[in-house]
This record gives sequence, structure tokens and C-alpha cells, in this order.
Amino acid sequence: MTLSNYVLTGFLLLVLGCGTGSQPLVPESEDDRGAAVQTDLETSPTETYEAILYELGAIPVSKLTKPYWNNGEPGEVFSKGTREDVHGWLSPFWVRSDSYLTVSEKKEYGIPRAPLSYERYIALLDVETYQKTKDPLLFAIIQFTLEEFLYRDLEIKNPHDLLKVYHARMGLEDLVLWTLEDQGLTGPMVADLYHQYQDELLFRYLVPPEAGQDEYKAFLEQLLAGSKIKLDQRFEVYTQLYQSDQKFYLAGYKAFLLDNVEQMPDWIDRSKIYAALMEIGDEECVAAVDRALLNDPTAQTRESLLRELQEQSQVVEYLDTIHLLALGRGKPFAIEYYPNAPFFQKEETVLDDSLRACLKQVQKQKTLSKETELKIQQALQAIADRDAQPDSVVGGDGDRFEANPRPAKK
Repeated sequence: MTLSNYVLTGFLLLVLGCGTGSQPLVPESEDDRGAAVQTDLETSPTETYEAILYELGAIPVSKLTKPYWNNGEPGEVFSKGTREDVHGWLSPFWVRSDSYLTVSEKKEYGIPRAPLSYERYIALLDVETYQKTKDPLLFAIIQFTLEEFLYRDLEIKNPHDLLKVYHARMGLEDLVLWTLEDQGLTGPMVADLYHQYQDELLFRYLVPPEAGQDEYKAFLEQLLAGSKIKLDQRFEVYTQLYQSDQKFYLAGYKAFLLDNVEQMPDWIDRSKIYAALMEIGDEECVAAVDRALLNDPTAQTRESLLRELQEQSQVVEYLDTIHLLALGRGKPFAIEYYPNAPFFQKEETVLDDSLRACLKQVQKQKTLSKETELKIQQALQAIADRDAQPDSVVGGDGDRFEANPRPAKK
């Protein structure tokens, strides 16, 4: 039975007619649903879908009273440049947050609502009806249902219950895979989906082959041997094979990383490869990371490497290079701006916070040589000197002006 036949009469009376915040009256059995259909055959699909959206805990943007960004254009909600509402409805996740509804409004609408039953959620994934009608409210229902599984971390009893949304090819494929990533999505499943759709999105969800998964392992090796996939995708495939048997794949994997890291056009992909080289950690790999810290053309790559060094507690091995970088001895680089990126950053100081954190981490060690202590002090002083300089800020008309100097960080 599809959603278009689930007419929720009692719930409509409460939410649409009376405006109370009571929990919706939702039939729990097939017999009850059938009775509801017989009770009110005149209910429109729109009313039915709106009732279900309320049942899920969603709220129309038109009912929001708290100010929010883009409030001047009611019907759309944006957060950090990304549109959050779906066809004019705010998801249960955002409704539960403190950002959009007042305390009294949450009480009125009965927010937060308790999760629905697993069976009810699966029934709401009515892709068959959506493929026929392309109803935007039904799209919102399906998306919000998937998000409820994801954000509430609800148990997924059968991954194929959600994969039907992936097979529907309705634009929610990434959300389906993300929701299933730690909830039953296996390597063989990903391979099967790739055989059907050749979907490049699936490379993000590859996992190392496990013992007994010979067909999946052969699938990865076949991808690696072929020439059709892109360089970043080849990296993802090789990484899974390496993780499954590091001794067997080490030589080929390391050679691949060293040969291709500088060819990666995207700084995120370069950062991932350099992190993999850090993990291998031999002399050649350390030298490659040193070169990247001093020479990579993008600030974000160098920033990510400095943070990775802190997380892996490997700063000491790269201290000489960090010292040079703090003194400004590296090659010039650019900040790659992207949506929601911080403003008013300068190339000269954008790495300073991470450099300082690396140096402080090493400074805590009690067995440092005098030479090492001197390098750390020199590097920290160079950062402090830059920090004391007035910031050069971009004004509203594009002109640059000098801001007041700020006190040096300690």
C-alpha cells in the first residue's frame, strides 16, 4: 500500500484544523489504515503529505516566527549559504534544534517528537508513488525519513529497505549511502551497485575487502588495473586494498602515492595522499611531506598537514621544516576560497595558528636539546612578530585598509 492511500483523518483534525501540539493519531495496523481511507476519501494528496510531515516532526517555514537568515524571503531557510528547507518545510532535525522555533512553539507542536516505528519509517519511503507523481512534498517526506535514520542513529534492520531509494535515482543517493555507511552497507553491496550504475559517488563508500570476499577483492583489483577511473578514484581503490593487506600491497601503494600526489588537482585529495604517506612514515615519505609543507601551492593543503602531524603526534620528525615555514622560508601559496570559507585571511598569517600549535606540542616534551629549544623559540617569535602587525582587511568596496594591531598571542 502506498502513501497516497494513507489518509490520516484524526491527525489532520488535530494539526490542520485545531492547531494543537498533540501527537498525531497515526494508524498502526494495516486494518486501521484501511479504515482511515474509507473514512475520508476526499482528502487530497497534499493534505495527506502535510499531515505526514507534521507526523515526522517537520514544520513549514511559513510558520517560523524567530528571525533567521533570508527571513526577508519567507519560504526558504539558509544556513552558512546552504538551503536547509526542502520545498518550504524545515526538517525534523532542524526543528529539534534551538535555531528556529521558540520554546513555546516547540511545546505547541509537541517537539521533540518520539521516533516512529521502523515499519512506519519504511512505509514512508514510497518511491513507487514518487516516481509516478514527482510530488515535492513526498520528496520531502522521503528525504526527512532518511535523515531521521541518520541523525537519530536509528537501527536499520535491512539495508535494502533504504537502498530502494538509491535505486529510484531521485537525487538522494548520497544521503542513502551516508545513512547506511555504518549500518550494513558492505563492500559487495557497493560493488553490485557500481556494476549496475557506474556511479562515481560509490568510490567514497568503498571498504577494505574482508576474508572470504574474494569477488569483491577481484572487483577492486579489476578497477585498479583498468584505465577508466580517475586518479582520485584509483587512490580510493588502492587504499582499500592496502588496508586489507599492508604487507602485500605496500610497495605498489607507496610508489603510486609518490608518483601521483603532486598530480592531484584538488587540495583535499593531495592532503589525503600526504596523510597516507605520513602513516607509512619511511624516509622517502617523510621527505615528500616536507616538500609539501614548504612548496604546496594551496594553503589548505599545508594547513591540513600541520593538523595531521598534531593528531599523529609526529611533529618532532618534521620540526626542521616547521621551523623554516614559521620563518617564512616556504614558497608562496594561495588560499583557495570556497563557499562559506572564512574571510579576511592573509597568506602571511593563515598558517600561524597551526604552526604555533605544532611548536607548543613539541615544547611540552622534557628531553629537548638546546638546539631544538632554540628553533622552537625562534619560530614562535617569528609568529608573534607577524601577529603583532596590523591586519590588512578587505573593505566593502574592495579597497584594503589597515586594522588596529592586536596583542600577540601567548
